[in-house]
Amino acid sequence: MSLELGHFTTPPNPPADRLIAAHMARIRDAILECGAGNIACIALTGGFGRGEGGVTSAADETYRPVNDYDLLIVTRRDGLVPRLALRRCIKRREPALSAELGIRVDIAVKTPRMLRGWPATVEAHEVAAAYQLLWGDAAALDEIRWRSPASLPASEASRYLFNRGAALLWARRLLAAPAPLDEERWQFVVIATEKAQLAWGDALLLLAGRYVARYGERHARLLELSLPAELAFVADVYRDALRFKLEPAFEPFRHVDLAAWLVATIQSHERVWRWVETQRSWDQPAPAGLPGPAAFWLDYYARPGPRLSMPTHHAGLRASLYALALNLWRVRPRAWRGWLEHPEERLVRILPLLLFVEDAGILPLAQMAAQLGCGVPAGAWRERLSDRFIAIWHPGIPFAGRPNS
Repeated sequence: MSLELGHFTTPPNPPADRLIAAHMARIRDAILECGAGNIACIALTGGFGRGEGGVTSAADETYRPVNDYDLLIVTRRDGLVPRLALRRCIKRREPALSAELGIRVDIAVKTPRMLRGWPATVEAHEVAAAYQLLWGDAAALDEIRWRSPASLPASEASRYLFNRGAALLWARRLLAAPAPLDEERWQFVVIATEKAQLAWGDALLLLAGRYVARYGERHARLLELSLPAELAFVADVYRDALRFKLEPAFEPFRHVDLAAWLVATIQSHERVWRWVETQRSWDQPAPAGLPGPAAFWLDYYARPGPRLSMPTHHAGLRASLYALALNLWRVRPRAWRGWLEHPEERLVRILPLLLFVEDAGILPLAQMAAQLGCGVPAGAWRERLSDRFIAIWHPGIPFAGRPNS
C-alpha cells in the first residue's frame, strides 16, 4: 500500500520528501508485519513528524536525512503482554531498518493507558502538538493531555540540558580516541555540539513558559525574553543552531578545531545549566548569584529530591517497580539508595561532575562509581566513569554503546 506523500522538511524539499515518504512506507510495512491486529495507529513524530526534519545533499544530488526517525505505535488495548510481544518484535527489526535506511530508526510502543498517564514532558507535548499519521486511526493520540506548552514543568528545562550534556560527554570521549574519527563519529560530534547550543534557548523558553513545539517560532520568542547579561550570547547562538537543525550543512565545519569548539561549548553549557538550576523552585533556597562550578555541582549532586520529574510522578507502586526493573537491567548499582528512582535521576546528579569539574580530589568517586554499578577505577577515572555513564544513558546504537569502539 503506497503512503500518501507528506511534508517532512523546512523549507519544503520535494525530492527529499519523496525519499522520506518511501522510508516511512518501508518502516510502516515492517511494523505491520509484527502484528497489525494489535496496532491502533502508527505516527511519525519528532522533527520529521512536524515537517521540520533536516537533510543533507551529496554531490550527486541525492539526499540523506539527519538525526533520527522517531515513531510512535499505539496498541489497540492496554494489555502488558501483547504490548511487550509487539515491542520485542519491533525492536529486533530496528537495527536492520536503521542500517538499510542510513538513519537511526527509534520506535516507541505505548498503550492507551500509557498515553493517558504520560507525564508532562516535552516529548508528550510535541507528539500531541504535531505528528504525521502513517497508518490507523489518529483518535488514539487524543489520549495525550499535555497540549499546552505552558503546562510543562521547569524540570523539562533541566531534562533538555541533561540529555544534550550527555551527548557532549560522549563527543568528548570520541575526540579523545587515539584514531581519527570516521565520518559517522565526526558528524556525531558536530551534531551533539549544535544540539547543545539549541538546548540553551529551548531550556530558557521552557523556564519562562514560552516554549512551542515548532522550531520556526522559537527564536522570535527567545528574543522577547529578558535574559541576564551572562546569557546574552544565547540568542545569536540559538539562531545559528536552529539554521543548522533545519538545513544541516557539514562542510563549513571541516576546518574547525572541533576539540576547542567542544571545550567552549561545554563551558557555555555549564553556565546556562547552572543558571537554570538557580531559577527552579527547590525545597531549599537557590544559591545567591552564581557560585563556582565545583561548589555548585557538588551541592547539586548531594541535594535530595528528583531533578527531571515532579515528585508526584514518583508516587505509586507501578512507577517504583518500573524504576526498579530499569535499575536492575541497565545500571545494577552497588548502592541501595535510589533503586526505586528512575536511572535518569541517578545520572543527572553525576553528569555535571563528570563534565564540568576537573579536580578529582573533591569528587565522591567511590559513591559515583557505586551509583553507576562499577568499581572505583584505579586510573583514568573520568574516562572510565564517563564510558560507564554513556553505556547506561544510551545502551543501543550508534557505536554499540561504547564511545571508542
